[in-house]
Amino acid sequence: MRARLATWWPALLLGLATIGAYGTAYYSIGVLIPVIASDTGWSTGALAGGFSIGMLGQGAIALLSGRVIDRHGSKRVLLASICAGGALLFASSFARESWQFVAAWSAGAAATGGGLYYNVTMPMTARLYPEQRAAAFSVLTLLGALASPIFYPLAAWLIDLLGWRGALQALVGVMVLCVAPAALLVHAPAAAQLSRTAVGGSLAGALRQPVVYRALLVFALAAFANSALLLHQVSALEAAGLSLAAASGFAGVRGAFQIPGRLFLTPLTQRFGVRGAIAMCYTLAATATLALLLAVAGFTPTALAVYFTVVSGMSLGMLSPLNGLFQAEVYGDSRLGTLSGVNVIVVSVAGASGAWTAGLAASAAGSYVLPLAGAVVLQGAAVLALRWQEAASASPLLSRESGVEASKGAAVLHVPGGDTMSS
Repeated sequence: MRARLATWWPALLLGLATIGAYGTAYYSIGVLIPVIASDTGWSTGALAGGFSIGMLGQGAIALLSGRVIDRHGSKRVLLASICAGGALLFASSFARESWQFVAAWSAGAAATGGGLYYNVTMPMTARLYPEQRAAAFSVLTLLGALASPIFYPLAAWLIDLLGWRGALQALVGVMVLCVAPAALLVHAPAAAQLSRTAVGGSLAGALRQPVVYRALLVFALAAFANSALLLHQVSALEAAGLSLAAASGFAGVRGAFQIPGRLFLTPLTQRFGVRGAIAMCYTLAATATLALLLAVAGFTPTALAVYFTVVSGMSLGMLSPLNGLFQAEVYGDSRLGTLSGVNVIVVSVAGASGAWTAGLAASAAGSYVLPLAGAVVLQGAAVLALRWQEAASASPLLSRESGVEASKGAAVLHVPGGDTMSS
């Protein structure tokens, strides 16, 4: 038991940090916005704008965080993010005008998301567990999946107890308690500490490598389709004939099925490899979207809705850790943090575009058949792009990534007092 705890406590602490960061800055705002609007008279659109601006700012912070991790290790990023993000989110609870709330919240959410979300915790986990990445990512993401089940009801309970201002302050306090142990105790090394060979080349040069830009294309295609489904799934299920309560229930269950999906991560990667497992998930997701399309077209909507809920939920759950493993495998250790930050920017832009385009298509066609058909095509295109990317896997970029080879050694974990331990 002690040996297991000695091995897995960094992943457990990073998972706890992920719960606190996502729970406060990503999920709780959905509960807070209607209450704030009702209490203050501020526009719901303006408040939602703060969330959107924070998402855009997150990309820039993620790129900066990734570069710092690559050059100096992770501790500066976690500490700076929890201090800046926590302080700004806390300050938003004192806002007396809507613009004050939007400014403080968006800046705080950007700092929190860019420095504490998976774009940081996954590269850290990859470096700390070079030979146990699949298992470590399972630990990280299984804990991370608890963010919404914990924070949705927690936010509602705190609002009833303390009002929205007190609830927001309490939520920030919970976030700090969740993140502080990882920020203080877990340190993933910088790229230079993983290899005796200095890492050269520019970021622009790395992005010109086929192995990298083709991987970004894969993520962009998948994000375009997935965001369209996430935003419009309830409306599409209603269009299939389900009630609003039933459609919302199916959407919630779809999210819950992400947790059992992640339990299949290790056996799937051992059997099919990371790319093979991702291709399987995209294929399953495409069949689930096709089922929803057929439901909208009038074919046995309830049965098809169940298939969509279970299959797309499980595939989405598996994709979260698989994407992290794929990035670690493709980008290599020396630029993993920086390129993960670039990945956030690409996925954010593609995701926003997908949700918006699907809405326009549904309005123009008067039905969800067209946007759902487009999502199926995009998921299929992601599988083809993955095959195209695989053809570039022998790129010179990877042969220069001496950090990948060096990562087969033990990772070093720094704890207070300067002691170290090997995982």
